[in-house]
Amino acid sequence: MKIKEIIIFFELVFICFLGGCSGVTGLDEQLIVYGIGVDKIDDMYELTLQTLNTQNTSESDSKEEKKSVVDIHAKAKTLIDAASQIENQTGKKILYSHAIVLIIGEESAKNGISDIITFFSTNHKLRPTVEVLISDCFAKDIFSNEEIEKTVYSEDIFAVTTNVGKKNNDAIHSNIRYLLSDINNELKAAKVWYIEYDKGRVSCQRIALFKSDKLIDVLDEETSNGILLIYGEAKNLSDSAKLNDCTISYKVSQAKSNVNVEIKNNKPVFSLNLDLDLDLYGADNIDRSDEIKAMLENRLASLQANAINFCIKKYGCDIFNFHRYIMSSDFLKPI
Repeated sequence: MKIKEIIIFFELVFICFLGGCSGVTGLDEQLIVYGIGVDKIDDMYELTLQTLNTQNTSESDSKEEKKSVVDIHAKAKTLIDAASQIENQTGKKILYSHAIVLIIGEESAKNGISDIITFFSTNHKLRPTVEVLISDCFAKDIFSNEEIEKTVYSEDIFAVTTNVGKKNNDAIHSNIRYLLSDINNELKAAKVWYIEYDKGRVSCQRIALFKSDKLIDVLDEETSNGILLIYGEAKNLSDSAKLNDCTISYKVSQAKSNVNVEIKNNKPVFSLNLDLDLDLYGADNIDRSDEIKAMLENRLASLQANAINFCIKKYGCDIFNFHRYIMSSDFLKPI
């Protein structure tokens, strides 16, 4: 009996010396980031973070109340200094693991985004799947515009970009991981969705084109549609064309694209085959379906040709990765 009591005694003593969880930061001590905005003005970075408002104690069941957010800004010579300023202002550590979008202002992107993408790609808490977007205004104004009292939530911005295109390496969706690879690859060119902001609303129908890490142009909607067709994932793409005096509209519900290359006279010749399902509007008064089919084929071919001419012939930007088909063909194989 004495031995049992001695064992219990030592167990109690041992428990007293056990340490609890140390160095753990509670959620109320962190800035939970949903969206990131970066602008560079006169060699100064302005970092904007859309964060969860942990001080919201409202018992309302409304959706708007439950996802209450706060926008926090800081300016500094470097992004790490701007982030440190925000942590010093709030007394909280920045938690990037919930971030879903990184928005860069158009004027800032013209001067290069390599340093911005590199900074966030090296943060181990930031997911590499965070979507990078270019805005037609200052990135800070997307999240919080002083002229209107309406918040644009990061999740809503992300939802707009996922409405078209596909999610893989060749897609328009340019997350941090793939964008960093594109801007560091001499054979490839980066492409990013372009966000247009108007009085609290955002739209995403155009593509921002990069050469190296600098924004060189923003494609119009027709050229952007041509790019989506070449990628073969142009869901929700809508367009219209003239047939005689009638305007025929169509909406693509499903698309598949197949790219082939042949070597003719020591030159690569590409062929693009497009297979799609679409809904027609305004064709009820036209009897000849062969005329409609020919018109649509010409229209779709024109959209793709214009996209190729604009990106490759005008700017020398292979956003389609056509070089990959050439490298895998017999053209570069030793004789």
